[in-house]
Amino acid sequence: MSSVSGTRPQAAEAKLGISPTGRATQTYKPDNALLRFLLQHRLPQRYGIQNLGHTIRSGHPVYESIRREVLEEERRKDAVSEQEVLDSLEKKLSLIRERRGIAEGS
Repeated sequence: MSSVSGTRPQAAEAKLGISPTGRATQTYKPDNALLRFLLQHRLPQRYGIQNLGHTIRSGHPVYESIRREVLEEERRKDAVSEQEVLDSLEKKLSLIRERRGIAEGS
């Protein structure tokens, strides 16, 4: 039967060193990317992607790209709205001209 205490973690980086007493030592550095991946999938309510709201602020690339899209959409809506107002005014003016018998262009 194999000993569990003698096995090393699979997702770790081994580092060899010398202790102050002169003995050779071996330490393991955990793989933080793997740990983060496992936590995101095992505990998504705490570590999942949806919990990034506290880190996405003004200046963050995702925030800025969404901001540009929203502002551009608002500008397009305003431009359409402005054109609709101008068309409506032109229509009203043409009705007034017709009622008064004023020909357009004079």
